[in-house]
Amino acid sequence: MKYCDYCGSFENDCICGHNSIRSDWSWVSDDDDTNILFFCFVHLCFSDDTTSLIALRNSLLERKDVVSTWFGSTMRPCNWTGIRKLPPTIGQLKDLTELSVYSNSFSGSLPYQIGNLEKLQSLDLGLNLFSGSLPSEIGNLKMLLVLDLSTNSFTGCIPETIGALTNVQVFNLQNCKFTGNIPAEITKMTSLTALNIAHNSFDGGLPSSFGELANLAYFFAQSVGLSGLIPPSMGNCKKLRILNLSFNKLSGPLPDSLANLESINSLLLTSNSLSGRLPEWFSNWKCVVSISLSDNLFTGPLLPLNIPSLMILELESNKLSGELPAGICENNALGMLSLSKNELNGTLGSNFKNCSILTDLGLSGNNFYGEIPAYLGELPLVTLELSKNRFSGTIPTELWESKTLMEIFLGDNLLQGHIPDAIAKASTLQRLMLDNNLFEGPIPTSIGQLKNLTNLSLHGNKLTGNIPLELFSCLKLVSLDLGSNKLIGHIPKLISQMELLVMSNNQLSGPIPNEICSCFQKVALPDSEFTQHYGMFDLSNNRLSGPIPTSIKNCVIVTKLILSRNQLDGPIPYEISGLSNLTSLDLSFNRLTGPILPQFFSMRNLQGLIVSHNQINGSIPYNFGSMMPSLVKLDLSNNCFTGSLPSSMFSINNLEYLDVSMNHFSGQLLFDHGNSTSLFSLNASNNHFSGALDPSISNLIALTILDIHNNIINGSVPSLADLVALTYLDLSRNNFQNSFPCSICEIKGLSFVSFYGNKFIGPVPDSCSKPNSCSPRLPFPSEHTYKSAHNLTHASVWGISLGATFVFMVLCIALMRRKMFKPEAAVLERGKGKIPPIDTNLKWGHLTK
Repeated sequence: MKYCDYCGSFENDCICGHNSIRSDWSWVSDDDDTNILFFCFVHLCFSDDTTSLIALRNSLLERKDVVSTWFGSTMRPCNWTGIRKLPPTIGQLKDLTELSVYSNSFSGSLPYQIGNLEKLQSLDLGLNLFSGSLPSEIGNLKMLLVLDLSTNSFTGCIPETIGALTNVQVFNLQNCKFTGNIPAEITKMTSLTALNIAHNSFDGGLPSSFGELANLAYFFAQSVGLSGLIPPSMGNCKKLRILNLSFNKLSGPLPDSLANLESINSLLLTSNSLSGRLPEWFSNWKCVVSISLSDNLFTGPLLPLNIPSLMILELESNKLSGELPAGICENNALGMLSLSKNELNGTLGSNFKNCSILTDLGLSGNNFYGEIPAYLGELPLVTLELSKNRFSGTIPTELWESKTLMEIFLGDNLLQGHIPDAIAKASTLQRLMLDNNLFEGPIPTSIGQLKNLTNLSLHGNKLTGNIPLELFSCLKLVSLDLGSNKLIGHIPKLISQMELLVMSNNQLSGPIPNEICSCFQKVALPDSEFTQHYGMFDLSNNRLSGPIPTSIKNCVIVTKLILSRNQLDGPIPYEISGLSNLTSLDLSFNRLTGPILPQFFSMRNLQGLIVSHNQINGSIPYNFGSMMPSLVKLDLSNNCFTGSLPSSMFSINNLEYLDVSMNHFSGQLLFDHGNSTSLFSLNASNNHFSGALDPSISNLIALTILDIHNNIINGSVPSLADLVALTYLDLSRNNFQNSFPCSICEIKGLSFVSFYGNKFIGPVPDSCSKPNSCSPRLPFPSEHTYKSAHNLTHASVWGISLGATFVFMVLCIALMRRKMFKPEAAVLERGKGKIPPIDTNLKWGHLTK
């Protein structure tokens, strides 16, 4: 390519004297302080233009170090280096007709002097870092034909002076940060043919006068915060070809005036709150190719689609009802039809038999029933989605014989029978989802002939027998879910590269093979549409035995490792700490032994650690809180842990659930580092904690469940008044002494309290149903105590179990013999039953109030 000898532009672009500026930012300085960019002024290298550029240079004298090539040199202006901001002196280039700085790193505000460029016809500031408000002087550029402000950080409202730009044909301000209402003055830009305001943060609706833009052909306004109705005047925009108002808050029905949009090619209104019935006037549109109304509130039946040009119809996630219209593909060119997640019903019958060019059919999440028609296998379908309906019977052989199907989704139906050997004929198949049906029998060995298969789910059926080795001849398979069946035998050693592997809830036995751990080594981006649980490795609820293999370290992309409810033994391998992507680890209900991982062990992304119901022993590292700073749920219950509970646990900011019950922890429960505002459940019951209850427990203000029963904690109960969210409190079977903890009177939401088996003395609150009611009355216990207990129960605030020493129990028996106290005694005894254990699923509805 040759260059102009004078101005340095490409030879084909050189029209010296044409009075335009272009920029070539092919070089960017690494100097972070100056951020100098190469700014080549093209076509401005003669006479007055050069004089203007010299004036522009002189305005930058204070930054002479930044623009050194502008000074002390005979270098032509086209070879000057530039700076990041447009200087105010840009306004001196009054003969300028085109200014483009597209795709650079300009920042700062747009100088108001830009309004001086009254001969400007094209202004392209797109893909930069401009910020601040758009100057009102922009309205002075009355000769503008193209205005592109896209992909910047402009803020504030669009100035009303924009209405003066009556010659602008293309106005693009997408991907900025504009706010406020869309000014009605924008509808005065009557020459507009293309308007793009997408991805901003406007308020309110479109101007009612929008129909004045009679020349508008393309309007993009997705994701801008629009609300209210679509203005009826939009029907006057008869040249509209593409209308995109998706991802807003628009409501109400489609205005009938839209029937006048005879040139419309694409109508995109996805993800709003539009309602009403689908209009019959859609059939008036003779040029429309695509209609997308997904994720709205449309009701009523689906009307016949007598639109010869229609190729794409997306109506998923609405409230459409009734049966499908007969001959749904007659008088149209449908290639894609999505009706998923509606309330449609009936059988498919022969409705799709004439859909000779249909490639994508989505009917999931409706109430269709009956058998799947065999003729679907004869259509040129690529994707068939029929999941979450009530289809029954067997899968027609014709589907397996299709030469085009790549994706079949039949999950959550009532399909039955065996998976046939004919499945091998589906040579193009990539994704097959047959989960949650009634299939039975073995997995056919012929499935191994599906060389293109990447995703397979047979979850939730009644499949039996061994996992066939031939399955792993599908070398492209990356997602395999065989969970919740009746499969037996050992896990094969031939499993290939995986992103998801689920074999839970079967009857698999034997050890976890070392080879299986190498299948999670590939680091790849998940296909979120089809692999919702990318990185899941779930072998739970089987009969697997032996140790967790040290080769687990090879599962580098695993995010969820679930091996619970097996018969695994031995220690937790240290190698598991190498799984840096792990967010959830569940090893519960096994026979694991040995200590928990050492203090230099660290899993900073781990959010859930569940190792309950094992035989793990030893102490918890003192720095546990820094080892796993992202924990949300921690369950160490039903093990053999000893030593003290490190207070660093309570410094984990996001920790919500902590269960260390049924262990051998000892020492004082300390919360002195406790700054968690998230912890809502703490169960430390059935241990050997001693000493006084740390008053810092009041810092755990989100607690709703506190259970520390069956320890040897003594002293007074500190004030719990700050724990205003508390609903369950169990302090029973400890050695608490001194006066009754009156602070609990201030916690209005308590539904269960137990102090049974302690050594409280002194007065009891008169009635905790009244504020500040903890004034002393009579010694504890006495007949008035029972009256107080009766008042508490009558107020429906607590079910209280008050216990004390042996003397107290003797006195209770004596008092209960007295006829006058029988009702009160019965109330008290009701609370002395066995306290239900803490439910790890946090379902407290069974607790007695």
